[in-house]
Formats: sequence, structure tokens, C-alpha cells
Amino acid sequence: MAKSQKQKPNRLAFPPRQAVDARFRRKSDTVNTKTFAASKGECVLFVDGLRFDAARRLSATLEAGGCQVAETMIWTALPSVTATGKAAASPVRAKISGTDDCDDFEPCVAATGQSLKGGYHLKKLLNDNHWKVLDRTENGDGQGNAWCEFGDIDSEGHARGWKLAKHIDPLLAEIAERIAALLAVGWNSVRVVTDHGWLLMPGKLPTIQMSKDLTENKWGRCASIKPGASTSERLYPWFWNPNQQFALADGVSCYSKSVDYNHGGLSLQECLTLDLVVTRGGNASGKPVAEVTDIAWRGLRCTIGVDGQYANLSLDIRTQAGDPASSVVVSVKPLKDNGTASVVVENEDLQGHEAFLVLLSTSGELVAEANTVIGGE
Repeated sequence: MAKSQKQKPNRLAFPPRQAVDARFRRKSDTVNTKTFAASKGECVLFVDGLRFDAARRLSATLEAGGCQVAETMIWTALPSVTATGKAAASPVRAKISGTDDCDDFEPCVAATGQSLKGGYHLKKLLNDNHWKVLDRTENGDGQGNAWCEFGDIDSEGHARGWKLAKHIDPLLAEIAERIAALLAVGWNSVRVVTDHGWLLMPGKLPTIQMSKDLTENKWGRCASIKPGASTSERLYPWFWNPNQQFALADGVSCYSKSVDYNHGGLSLQECLTLDLVVTRGGNASGKPVAEVTDIAWRGLRCTIGVDGQYANLSLDIRTQAGDPASSVVVSVKPLKDNGTASVVVENEDLQGHEAFLVLLSTSGELVAEANTVIGGE
């Protein structure tokens, strides 16, 4: 007589599948038509793969640095992959749709049918709708509204697997510095949005097989099914077009090869995220608490004057405002009682290059910044 096999317990706990299925079926018909309500002077910061627990840690870091943070729980778009979710988190999501013949979860510009793949048409759509698009080192001027992208949590997860756990705190620290730099130039608020969470399991997530004859495109935890194909897989409507359906892997399984890190499925870890609206604590005006008012170069020595609340601040010069590793001075110097400080650039080859003067708190938080040219203009 064959021995009975004990079923191994799930390593992650989930709500009843039917309840979650129903939640997303109700959601997918209408959420893509909702407008993005942005306040004046708000900069939207997109972070790829900012999972719920990581967002809470980021929120705690920001509050410890003196910021005020408002948190809102958000269900991601399905499937929980960047192609679908990034557009859904954008301020122009009401102008985006999905075609009936899409098999790669990439939506398009509703008015023209141009695919958002590659990012060009998303940026153009943002610009056309009065959103400034900032690059990774640009902070803007605090006027109007802006969109920027920063943070490599998702790509780090795919590259490092379980070792992402060792690197999550430095990644969140970089994001916090980026937010501080944006607030320092005068944005009234920074709204942090994301596309999806993820699963992480040392020892690798289990795999399940699906016939290649059934699928148009197969990602880690989701797959688009060929039109007319007969399958016993549970099918779900695509966020951008409910006429397009796809399959999601059960539990924590993957359709692709066995890996430690993946996403695209229906777990809470992948689908429940946080929006963060960050403002400067105790400063309703949104203006910097300290401001660089005078900049004087004498060779490679820079002397500045500061107005405002400059007690206990220090001066650094960086090629990237939010990156301490990009400092170019011999040593960071504290501001004197009269609001002045002087630093020397170490490398004379940098003369004539653009850089940032940054004012730092005692904890290293970026408080204010100003543009300059090393050696003077």
C-alpha cells in the first residue's frame, strides 16, 4: 500500500484565491479611466519595484530625516510587471489604452496607437500634457509639475536574486537622498509611485510547466495565451484591455526557469503597494530652510554664503547632488557661525565642469543645493 504524501505547507500566506480574483476582476474594468490628481508644485518620482514593506522602510527613513509622509495603499495593475504597471502609475494614465492584439503587456497612446515600449512615447505624452520629465541627475526648479525615475530595486532583484536583501537598505537610502534633493530645490511635494512588488525566496521559487503551443509570450509568473487556445489555466483580464486575457501562475510558482526573485503574479507581495506623498516637515511654504546666496571661486577654492537656518550644516561639492560618492572636494566643511564655508576641489581637471553645491545636515541629509561651475564661469 502506497504511503500517503503529506502536502508541504506554503512558505508564504495568501488570502483565498477566489477573493483576490474577484477583487481584480472588479477593478480592471474601470481603474484605467481614472485621472491622476496632482497638486501644484508636485514632482512624481517613479521607483521600479518598490514593494510594500520596502516603501514602509523608506517612509520611516524620510520621517526620521524630518519629512512628513502620507501613505496610501494601492493595488497594482495586472499583470504585476513594469510594462503594464509603470504606465498605470503615471500622471497620463487616462490617455493610455491597450490593443486587442497585444501579447507583451505593453499599452499604447490611446489617441495614436503608438506603443509605450522603450519609454519615448510615455515621455512625449507627459511633455504634451505639461509634465516636465527630469533625468536621474536633474532636480528641476520646483515650478509646475514634473516626472522623474530613480531607484533600481527591480533590476537589482533580477540580477542579484536573494542577495537583494543585503542591498535593499543602501538602495532605499539613495532614494531618500533623491527625494531630499527634489524637496531642496522647492518642490512642494514628492509623490513616490511604483509598478509592482515581488517575491523573494532563497533556494528558488518553484516552477510549473506550460506548453509553448498555448502561449504568445511567457514571463516569470504570467503568460499571454494564443487566441482560440484551449487551456485549463485561470485567465484574467489585462488592466489596459479586458478583452485581452492572460494566465497567472498558481501560488509562488514561475513559468520560467527556477529563480530566487520574480514578479508578475497575484500575491499580496506583488500586488499591494504604497503611494507616498512626501513634504518637508514643519515648512509649509515648500521653500528651502537654508539657501546659498553667495558663491565665489578663487582657483579651485569655493567660498559660499548662506541665509536661513544654517546652524550645524556642512558644505560639499558633488557632480551628482544626491550621491555622496560623487563628492569632488578634499573634505566636507561645516558652515561657520556667520553662514560661510570654504572648500577646495581636489582634481584640477574638473575646472570648468558643472557641479552642485550641497548643504548637508549632521546626519548627511541633503538640505539645499545650488548649481555652480568649478573654478567659476
